[in-house]
Amino acid sequence: MKKILYILAAGLLVLSCNLDQYPYSEVSEDDYVKDEASLNNLVIGVYNALHGAMYYEWSVTELRSDNARMRSNNSSTGETKLVEQLDQGTITTANAYVQDYWDKSYVVIYRANKVLSHLDVVQDQQKRAQFEGEARFLRAHIYFNLVRLWGPVFLVKGAISPDEARNMQRSPKEDIYSLIEEDLTAIVDGNLLPETYADADLGRADMKAAKALLAKFYTTVYSPGDEKYAYARTLLEDVLSACGNPKSAAALVPYDQIFSPDNEMNSEIIFAVRYKSGNLGLGSPFTTLFGPTNNQGSVCIGSPKHFNFPTDDLIAAYNENPGDKRKDVVLQEGYTNIVTGAYTEARWCNKFIQNDMANEYDAENDWPVIRLADVILLYAEILNELEGPTQTALDYLNMIRERAGIPAYDLSSVDSKYTFREAVRNERRVELAMENQRWFDLMRWGIATVTVNDFLASETFYSDYDYVVNPIADWQVLLPIPVSVININPDIAQNPGY
Repeated sequence: MKKILYILAAGLLVLSCNLDQYPYSEVSEDDYVKDEASLNNLVIGVYNALHGAMYYEWSVTELRSDNARMRSNNSSTGETKLVEQLDQGTITTANAYVQDYWDKSYVVIYRANKVLSHLDVVQDQQKRAQFEGEARFLRAHIYFNLVRLWGPVFLVKGAISPDEARNMQRSPKEDIYSLIEEDLTAIVDGNLLPETYADADLGRADMKAAKALLAKFYTTVYSPGDEKYAYARTLLEDVLSACGNPKSAAALVPYDQIFSPDNEMNSEIIFAVRYKSGNLGLGSPFTTLFGPTNNQGSVCIGSPKHFNFPTDDLIAAYNENPGDKRKDVVLQEGYTNIVTGAYTEARWCNKFIQNDMANEYDAENDWPVIRLADVILLYAEILNELEGPTQTALDYLNMIRERAGIPAYDLSSVDSKYTFREAVRNERRVELAMENQRWFDLMRWGIATVTVNDFLASETFYSDYDYVVNPIADWQVLLPIPVSVININPDIAQNPGY
């Protein structure tokens, strides 16, 4: 369980250290931040702001991929229509989920910028560096998501006046990339973050997280022939070393224990968004968002929404390797009703379900953003792109398959750069399913449009519609700038097609 410390002072409720907490204050940050302790609380507020963006992230990532879809096509509720738009690429500029993800992401950026503007109150240079590193990491993380989802977005590095905000234009992707790289290289080159933390501070971004994120950034923005792509290999080797240099599945956390609320911040987790149950307003909402409807408490309490519905296509990917231990962790296809005793067929995303949750929207589960398997598979991918299939690359790929309980590849079965590439891509899909990684991978590989269109054409669910589900075009991989933003400044360029 997470340690909680409440300090009541001067009308503030300050919840220290723990990253599933937020220092709520009725005074402005400029008046409040006077010393190291108060700036630490402001840093914690940046972590807490991740909750707002995470609430909607599944809908702008996993739902738009071939891993998840809308559950029902016979509902006309407003929420169902929002989900339908994102599921099928028919997103409007007024989509509330898109608007909310945009707004909540900029809250994180605003708070991170506030931390960076108050660093001078900290006398301890090591702590000052840590706070700077944390703020830079969180800002880079959010901007990396925004630029991949929208392309050009607003670049905000500090306080701006209302007039500046109303007249601001979107910055080119290259400017956003520059800020992300600037933030992450400042951390890595300046050694701003600790290698690890004491138990009370587990969950704060450390050097492993910064190096892993920078490696993901370089492999997204650059091609294998570029030196920065090659540098991602070195960064990931540093991360693997810091994680104990795992050489076999025995060195990894068993898959069914990675996501357990009773095993949080285990050695698989490099960075996670943390949650705390107990009616504190800090609980995870995903049991309620993803649990099956009308389950009468058999899976979870309350009135779950049954969002992020696993696709036939994803199930088929697991069924290619019978006995894959990951399938039951990621999704379930039925339950025994505790009221009637009957078995009920009902598919749902199971990865972030807490069966014994006491209150709706208030589970304990943390959400992993970067974990060791992600790093291992990305490392195998980079080795193949730089050198072709090698025994070392194969060993890392097979490490993940061995943990899943499925047959290892031999080098003769993945003996070309293409076949090895496809093997890694397939493994990333089933290993990281429902963790908001799939859409970003499809975009990084340049296959989002073709993959989604193949999926829309093959998934039986869509053939039951009384209208045609159209293929998506390349322009639809980017989200629209929310209409509320355009209303403030009609001169802002909208993404093409919207």
